[in-house]
This record gives sequence, C-alpha cells and structure tokens, in this order.
Amino acid sequence: MKLMKIKFCVILFLMSFRFLSAQASMISSEKTLWIGIEPLVLKTISKSKLRVFEFTDVIKGSNETYFKINESQLDKLSHFIHHNFKRCGGYRVLYNEPSTEKTLITNKSIPSTSYGYYDFQKMLIPDYSINQEDLVNSWIPDISEEYMNGIITHLSSYKTRYYKAPEGVLALNWIGAEWSRLTQSRSDVKVDYYKYKSHEQPSVILTIEGSDPALKDQLIILGGHGDSINTDNEGVDSLAPGADDNAAGIAVLSDIIKIVVDQNYKPKHTIQFIAYAAEEVGIQGSYELARVYREKRTKVLGVFQFDGVNYNVGKTFDMAIISDVTNQEQNLFLAGLIDKYVKVKWTWEQCGYGCSDHAAWNYEGYRASFPVEAINAEQDPFIHTANDTFDKSNFSTEHASMFTKLGIAYLIELDQ
Repeated sequence: MKLMKIKFCVILFLMSFRFLSAQASMISSEKTLWIGIEPLVLKTISKSKLRVFEFTDVIKGSNETYFKINESQLDKLSHFIHHNFKRCGGYRVLYNEPSTEKTLITNKSIPSTSYGYYDFQKMLIPDYSINQEDLVNSWIPDISEEYMNGIITHLSSYKTRYYKAPEGVLALNWIGAEWSRLTQSRSDVKVDYYKYKSHEQPSVILTIEGSDPALKDQLIILGGHGDSINTDNEGVDSLAPGADDNAAGIAVLSDIIKIVVDQNYKPKHTIQFIAYAAEEVGIQGSYELARVYREKRTKVLGVFQFDGVNYNVGKTFDMAIISDVTNQEQNLFLAGLIDKYVKVKWTWEQCGYGCSDHAAWNYEGYRASFPVEAINAEQDPFIHTANDTFDKSNFSTEHASMFTKLGIAYLIELDQ
C-alpha cells in the first residue's frame, strides 16, 4: 500500500512538472517586445502598488522607462491606463531594444511651450493667417449629419473593432472601401493600406495629391483611429461598438472627404486622411507610421487628430484643445478657427501624457493638435465599454458636425 502511495506521488510530481514545463514553454514562446512608459503613467502605476504587468528587463531612458515584456502583458497595461486615465496611450511599443533616445514632449503650460523640429521640418513655415472666410463658409452647408449617422451606425454594428479581432480587420478594410467609393471620380486620389508585422489590422491612408508643384511634397494630415476596445473584457471576443470612440471621428473624416469631392477641391498641398489601426493598445499604428514618415524625411505641415467628437451630454464646454504633447502655434491657430467659424464655447485641457495618435506625430517632431469633445471631468463615461453605442448621443451627430466644420476650416486655411 505504501509503495502504491509512493508511485502515485511520483506520478503526480511528473504530471505537475510536465504542466509547469509546458506553461514555461508557452511563456518563453510568446513574442517579446519593449514598451516605453511615460513618467506620469509610471508614477501612477507605482502609487497603485499593484502588479500591473510583468517584465524581464528594464532600461531607464531620458524621458521614458523601457520594460521588456511578453506581448500578453499589453492587455494588462492598457486595461490599467484606460481605467485610471479614461483615455488611451501612455506608452509605446518597440519591437527592438531601445537605443538612442529622443526627448518626448510633455508640455505643462497652457498654451503649451514650443519645441524644436528636425532639420527638414524647420524648413516648413506654416501660414496661420485666417483669411478664407468665403471659401470655408461655402463648404459648411455641405456638412451631412445624415451621412455621418450612417458611418457611425455601420462601424458600431461590428461586434468589436479590436486590432486583433477579425471584425477589426474587416472594419478598417470597409473604411478603405468607403473612402475609395467617395473618391472614385478623382484621378488625383489613391487609397492605401499600411500593413503591420505584429497584427493584421491595417491603417487606411487616403492621399489627395497636391496641385502646386512647389507645395505638393508637403502634407496636411487629418486622422483618427478606427479600432475599438472594451477594457472590462479586453480581447478579440469582447463587445466593443466604439460609437463615440472612435466611429464618430471616422465619420467626421469621411464627411470631410465627401465634401472635398463634392466641391471638386484641388488642394495646393498634398492632403492625407488616415484611419489608424491599433490606437487603443499603446497607439501602435500611428507610432509606426510617424516613425516611417520621419525616416523617409516626409514633410508634414500639420496634423489634426479626431478622437472623441460626438458625446456632449450636460457639458460645460463644446470643445477643449489639448495643450500638452501638442504644438503651441498650431493650437493657437485652431483656437482662432473655432472663434471664427465654429463659434462655440471652448477651453484648454491637458491629458498629462500622450493620450491619442497626435502623440506619435509629436514624438517624431511634427506639429500636431488634438481638440476633443469635453474637458476631462466631463468625458464620455461609456467609452471603452460595451455601452459606447450611438444612442448615448441620441442617434445624432449634431456635436460631431462642429468638428467637421473645424476640420474644413483647418484644411482650407492651412492649404491656402
């Protein structure tokens, strides 16, 4: 009997050993990567005294701290950030060990302080004068809430647009198809899909070639992310309709594209509209894109981010301009455009860290701005949940149309 017990214990030990070995093998076979975490986020993690994520190595950078992690830890980190800051971002993903470090801009003043650009960007001097009132006002009647309603209804009908979910790939491909449909009559327009090695969801880039030979190599970029997330149950099987965050931003971009075509507008500069992939998980899509643009020395006159534009229930202000991790001069230009054309109550606000795709462009030295639907204390309480549905905005894009108006003014005034 004693011998049988010994044999049984040996069998249990071997089974346990094999299980643990299998677990260790699974962990070791996971894709490893590095993440750079911004100071405010890291400070909040430290104060929480929670084991937010696990890492195997750490490097202290000049303005970020880098951790080597298994890819599965990203969900834990993004979950913590979404629930503590009620916004995205706060870290960036690197697939190689970090080497030389650029300074990440986290301006603290309102309006924020300016910063230096890479040499090829220093040659660009944007004209921030506002003098195209007749042209801007002639476009405004073309804003279509009905069209934007349709975009939000369609995009929020996907179970999720999570970056690794099949529906997330389908949704971004649908955006590309819709933008191609809108611009099929134009020979100066093309739609491209930027593919990533780490996931299947592409970023969609619509390019309208500039008509001025001297200016066509300078880009004006209007963008917003196409993915969604449910941080209560993060993953490919969660319900994440993302009506406000960020189907509404894509709806605004789409309506501006539609108006550009309807007006038969031939821009002097090259205009790009971008639906970014994987924003909800460390702003991955735009960080890679901005890095590629910088490495190719692509000249960008300005970047405008649309993310969270339609929820405005019981708000103190109709708009807020994010003043940190953005560009002072362009922010002041936007402020002037709001006063001139949108004529709503607005204020300055801060994220405290890089909270959307604008941060990627700012990091690479490009002028970027990020106006939002509300101050932090009055943000949409339904984002990043299964309840971010169109009914929360009363099935209306009345508020989003203010951002369409601002986007039109930005495009025309910066291009002229």
